[in-house]
Amino acid sequence: MKMISNNSEQLKNTYKSLIIIPFAYINDYKTGVNVSKKQNIIDLYMKNCCVACISARSKNDFSVDVAFVTNIDIPLKYKKILIGNHIKIYKVHYDRFLFTKEYSWSLAFYKLCALSHVVEDYNYDYYCYLDSDVYVQNSFDLIWKECSSHILLYDFCHGLQASAYNKFVLEVNQFCMLTRGERCDYITHYGGEFFAANRENTLVFIKNCNFIYNQMIQLGFNTTRGDEFIISLSADVLGKKIKNAGAYIFRFWTGYFRLIYTGFEFDPITILHCPSEKSTGLIKIFLISIVDKGKAFPSNYCIHKLLHLRRMRLKTWLQLFFQRIKMK
Repeated sequence: MKMISNNSEQLKNTYKSLIIIPFAYINDYKTGVNVSKKQNIIDLYMKNCCVACISARSKNDFSVDVAFVTNIDIPLKYKKILIGNHIKIYKVHYDRFLFTKEYSWSLAFYKLCALSHVVEDYNYDYYCYLDSDVYVQNSFDLIWKECSSHILLYDFCHGLQASAYNKFVLEVNQFCMLTRGERCDYITHYGGEFFAANRENTLVFIKNCNFIYNQMIQLGFNTTRGDEFIISLSADVLGKKIKNAGAYIFRFWTGYFRLIYTGFEFDPITILHCPSEKSTGLIKIFLISIVDKGKAFPSNYCIHKLLHLRRMRLKTWLQLFFQRIKMK
């Protein structure tokens, strides 16, 4: 792993916690399904990553380190922004948890690769990774406190009424029959957008994930659930070590499918995960707060409006309105 140093390097021995935002790109490999093929993928994700990194940096003191972890050479424009905002940059080759380019969500597994390298090469008390399409609105102090005894993963509470969960259960049972000779009915489906744990538990978690990955490779087993398949199976093995991180992060859907939880404002959660805002709200936050050097992020109230948490975007509302009229 190659580290690109910056002006906070001299403080590295004082840091106890690390938040990483991993991003990998390999030409022709599959990335998020909710990104248009017409968009400049690297430019879009760089803006998202800057918002994720810098919002995390702005809400935490310097006992917490924030790092952008990637396998690419960062465009100079974004490298200057990251370094100028005290974000560390770690260059990590995509050489673990690697599947073929045809694999669904093939680049999403890079989070596990990045975490495994970072925990080996950098000695922190606590580790966390986040997806790139997030905004951090509060400190991680309570997250680190919970990590003293648990691994935090995000259970987005899918039940058997959800078709995605039924597909997940089917794949898990197929895999468990091949590897254990028995079904693993109805295990919890954890999201891939968040992980936090102390050093000891991070090492245990990665060891379990690597064991499952090797079984998948040996069997030629495919999943359509991406890194969440490995994460969830590893969590199932670890049992009581795992705790739901839903008190600190929520996956908000703000497009045609709208799923909103008022915890963005009341007893506010720490991390707003907004997959539908990759090319809209998060880009607006980047343009308003990061392009103008030295300008602070807007208030959380304004952030919620920009991310369409308070109300649906007008264009979406109009399209749904006219669709309903046609259906009558």
